[in-house]
Amino acid sequence: MKRHIRLMAYLCVSALLFLTACIETEIIPEVLEPKLNLSPKSASMMLGQTTQLQANYIDEQNVDRSELLEWRSNSPAIADVQSGGVVTAKAPGQAWIVAFVPGKIADSTLVTVVNNANAVAKVEITAPQNAVIIGATIQFTASILNASGGAIPGKTITWKSSNNSVLSINNTGLATANAEGTAQVTATVDGINSVPFTVTVTSVASTSRTGTFQGNMSYSVSGTVTLTAGKLSFGSNFKSSNGPGLRVYLAKNAPAVLTASNSVKLGNLKSTSGTQDYDVPTSVGLNDFDYAVVYCEPFNVSFGFARLN
Repeated sequence: MKRHIRLMAYLCVSALLFLTACIETEIIPEVLEPKLNLSPKSASMMLGQTTQLQANYIDEQNVDRSELLEWRSNSPAIADVQSGGVVTAKAPGQAWIVAFVPGKIADSTLVTVVNNANAVAKVEITAPQNAVIIGATIQFTASILNASGGAIPGKTITWKSSNNSVLSINNTGLATANAEGTAQVTATVDGINSVPFTVTVTSVASTSRTGTFQGNMSYSVSGTVTLTAGKLSFGSNFKSSNGPGLRVYLAKNAPAVLTASNSVKLGNLKSTSGTQDYDVPTSVGLNDFDYAVVYCEPFNVSFGFARLN
């Protein structure tokens, strides 16, 4: 009888140890960033016309969940939108049509409504690049189109920057980079605005920082990482141990327990290997944090980190 009791106790302890080990080394499916693809980014419509916008939503498990999409217009008196993305032109003007999953992600299309086939229905702006160093210039150009896509010549273009201290622009569309940060450029013709064009301005002295990942404790993380203005990029040689709740952070110190005071979270680890990019908030400067970290949130453990030089 005692032998049976000892055997049962042994089996119970063994099962408990096994379960504990499984909890701490749980392998879970990769968690990706959700994606929302909305097209077109701008649309021209005649009064009374309807048009169909196209959108699809891919969730964190890489599953198409487009049925979760909701729609709204910031000016339904000009352009109204129904479930499924059908837009109806109600009055001349412009409206932003937004496709979104509540609490997750959103994207928008600029709709212009006209009641004259020869009126300005779309202003499209282009530039040779969307990033520039302080002191450099970018020449913007604009195409002015009617509702059928025909060019309209001889129109006056008004150029505007959302942040002149970062990027200023003159009346010919020549923009000058003044300070680190981001700014949006817009062209306006006869009261019709273009879709904003975002420009990132970086310092001449330091436009990027790089590092090489190393594992922490028993975890393996390797490969190169580069921080530039607005983006953290993992190289094609990146590899990481898998685990629960892996996130990517910028941090002041590593390894360390990461908090809001010593780090900024960039998102879920997209993949345990290969090239991948993470958006960095515009409020984060290039030299604000010295480490890139692959971090396990459930256990507050750094899987690996790279010092940025």
